[in-house]
Amino acid sequence: MRTLCYAALGLLLAVSAQAQPDPASTVRVRLFSQAPPSQAEAQVVGQPGRLLVDGVPMAALLPGARLTLSQTGGEVRVRVDGTDRRGRTVDIEAAEIRVRAGGSDHRYPARLAAAVAGGRLQLVNHAPMEPYVASVVASEFGFPVLEGAKAQAVLARTYAARRRGEHAGYDLDDHQGSQVYRGLGPVTPTSRRAATETAGQLLTYRGELADGVYFSSSGGHTADNESVWQGAPVPYLRGVPDPYDAAAPDHGWRTTASRDQVLRALSARFGGRVERVEVAQRSRKGRVMRVRLVGGRTESITGSQLRQAVNAAVGPRTVRSTRYDVASEGDRIVFTGGGFGHGVGMSQYGALEQARTGRSYRQILAYYFLGTDVLGGPAVAPPLMAAQVVGEAVPRRPESALRTRYQPPSGRRWPEPRRVIPSDIPAGEALTDAPAAARPLPARPAPAATPAAAPKRRAAW
Repeated sequence: MRTLCYAALGLLLAVSAQAQPDPASTVRVRLFSQAPPSQAEAQVVGQPGRLLVDGVPMAALLPGARLTLSQTGGEVRVRVDGTDRRGRTVDIEAAEIRVRAGGSDHRYPARLAAAVAGGRLQLVNHAPMEPYVASVVASEFGFPVLEGAKAQAVLARTYAARRRGEHAGYDLDDHQGSQVYRGLGPVTPTSRRAATETAGQLLTYRGELADGVYFSSSGGHTADNESVWQGAPVPYLRGVPDPYDAAAPDHGWRTTASRDQVLRALSARFGGRVERVEVAQRSRKGRVMRVRLVGGRTESITGSQLRQAVNAAVGPRTVRSTRYDVASEGDRIVFTGGGFGHGVGMSQYGALEQARTGRSYRQILAYYFLGTDVLGGPAVAPPLMAAQVVGEAVPRRPESALRTRYQPPSGRRWPEPRRVIPSDIPAGEALTDAPAAARPLPARPAPAATPAAAPKRRAAW
């Protein structure tokens, strides 16, 4: 039987058109952007699909149909069943599409769009939101602990919703620069259930979508956003004590690197001839905010900039967070610190332990994102009491001030929000990184009365 079944074309096009997802609930993910392929092979899996060239339906595709996509000048060439077609855009629509390119082999839902951008073949998966979320949760969180996975699902969905329309032709990349997405293959029963049971739910702050950032491990205390990234303080991105992080593999760490290699890397990146560095400013909980470059053309850099420069030259696990100390030992530089990732927002290992101690995903999110709400979806749970979040009662704000201004897709209305605002960090506290891999569950830590202390400062090297 020939792959292109023209006799059934009209029926298949009508059925597939009816099955297309609502654009408002779709996220456009650019695939293979770190190494754009010159050619890709696509295969229709399971159910019939269709081929469109420049938006015009061209052929019905039976299950098993194979298509080859390549770049020809400013156009995309598609070869299927011995027939070549060319166009500025080529779209393959099917329930499931297997894509092989550059040594990768993944299965994606709904729609694969091909175009030429920047002189290279660009592939974009137009994925329904919930399958996308289930895949991200499996790749980014990876633990079979439901409430932690649900917290990750809300953040993954919120991150995607905030970034719709940021780029021409796509919203997000499929790697850690956005969120790790590998299509349908990595999805687990836990990640699918997490997406399903939080479907449509978004993290909000005063009616607006929150910036739901996350990272692997805090080292005992999360970070204020401005202590890691330049910019104004964000009210809900405040550093909080994180005793739940104690079992994380990177809760505390020590690494070494060649002194000459580190100094050369800093000199090449920032100019001059760097002879040593000095920690010039820390947050009150030990995050390195500013580093002075002695002998460098640039007088000072941020703690994050030093981390990025050293990791690029030596290895990504050399300086694992901005919660670090540096010291010189002969011809080696020693980095000692705690945590893995930027430290702003939700600690994934902290969320894992909170879930294992019985906290709900709403409590986990309220702990790491102060004053936020989880809104939308099929239902809104009763509001959290402040004592469940930070151990202190706080007054309610007027309900009129809590109405969400975010408009949900397809004209739906969010349920009327209700919340209790967690208390601020006590006086004296400080004002897209590395996700947790799917590892065996860490051992449960002994109960801790106080969060882990910040690393002790050392002399400059």
